[in-house]
Amino acid sequence: MASVLCLFTACGVVRAQAAISAADLQLMQRITFGPTTQTLQRFAQEGRSQWIDEQLHYVGDHCLPADVQARISQLNIEHQNPIQIWQERQAALKAARASGSTEAAKEARQQYDRQSLSQAFERRTLRALYCDNQLQEKLVWFWYNHFNVYGHKGITAIFIPDYEERAIRPHVLGKFQDLLMATLMQPAMLQYLDNARNAKGKPNENYAREIMELHTMGVDSGYTQGDVQELARILSGAGVHLNDKPVRVARRFAPYVVQNGGFLFNPARHDSGNKVFLGKLFKGSPGFDEIERAVAILAHQPATARHISKELATYFLADDPPKLVVDRMAQTYMKTDGDIAAVLRTLFDAKLFNANVKPKFKDPVQYVYSSIRLLYGDHPIPNTALVRRWIFALSEDPYNYLTPEGYGMKSRDWANADQMTKRLNIASQLAAGRRLFNAPGDALDDANLLALNAIYATPSLAPMLAHAHGAVQKAALIISSPRFMEY
Repeated sequence: MASVLCLFTACGVVRAQAAISAADLQLMQRITFGPTTQTLQRFAQEGRSQWIDEQLHYVGDHCLPADVQARISQLNIEHQNPIQIWQERQAALKAARASGSTEAAKEARQQYDRQSLSQAFERRTLRALYCDNQLQEKLVWFWYNHFNVYGHKGITAIFIPDYEERAIRPHVLGKFQDLLMATLMQPAMLQYLDNARNAKGKPNENYAREIMELHTMGVDSGYTQGDVQELARILSGAGVHLNDKPVRVARRFAPYVVQNGGFLFNPARHDSGNKVFLGKLFKGSPGFDEIERAVAILAHQPATARHISKELATYFLADDPPKLVVDRMAQTYMKTDGDIAAVLRTLFDAKLFNANVKPKFKDPVQYVYSSIRLLYGDHPIPNTALVRRWIFALSEDPYNYLTPEGYGMKSRDWANADQMTKRLNIASQLAAGRRLFNAPGDALDDANLLALNAIYATPSLAPMLAHAHGAVQKAALIISSPRFMEY
């Protein structure tokens, strides 16, 4: 990689005075879905420390251009209550079944589910491609994958937009305990991992097991099957309420009811007996406070600090991050009450990061998004449905992973012959921007390609580009190159 990278204006003709090192460029590639000229200019103006500090602050949609914000605001999921959408869906199903047509009922269900998931993907993609604060968008992907919900089980398709928007997104740079609790209080998660069926006398351990194995402490952290059983008892009564009728419970339970949107804690379904969880005595209580206490205990476990730190380091630093790095991040986690931004600040420390960063093979989402950002810069694409088809073809559809561990984050999960063959086929489609932009011409951002040549240029690529016929073929070669596949 070239030791310095020259920066250009949008016209690609004026050299910026600042220069960016290869190490800084690699950091930018990890923190973003692929840098653009705008990213480079902002980094050069602010310097590494200030740029990272700004990336570590959650800004919501304030990072988006006005036209992209306007597109997002037009989506139905921005305005419709998911419970109302669910009720409309059920009414449509009922009407279709009354007509005697099973096909009509199936189509009605699929139509609602498709619209919900496609709009969730469009919103996520527009933000990922055009938000200046790229780190928060990469963390939306990371944390959704960490707290994965499969989008084709029961109610999940309808509630995934709300799950991503209210449980995941606002907490990606906040306290881990708040993020964990927010995911717990979501109908999508409770349906997916069966806690909606977990009740006194009829325990379901699925969510309790996954919350310990995947979401918090990790599989080898020392908890027992007894802890899983006790946590399931603690989580009993946390479920879903999707109709307009008030919850009916005995008078003695009424003070303990907790309802928030489609979430319902029903104390009548809660096992209020004494419990011992992770060595802590829980004296019998009919209240939601048992769940709050269990979440706090889990969030503050040293094993959780290490597990979360290792997952973040695997995503941003290396497939097998050094123990030293993970230990320092875990120490920060424990000192800051699980502050995600503080943990990442430790990881992105120049000496620690630069000394330990290793090449990673791009997962399909990173590959497709970074290709679009490289080829087309900050010019918004209208056709996100095509983007989803590419990602689906590469086997990483965001809401389509069946099991709760989520997609793999290591090179071995994606660096294989089948993946490469598919990427080579998709590269030519990515480079021909007519379908993406619904307009004639290639729409390629030449200034962006020139300014970012250090992320793909190699001696072996130069002669191939010299013999390529036209800009589209050159662009396809660039995003098919081994250097670009890694970052």
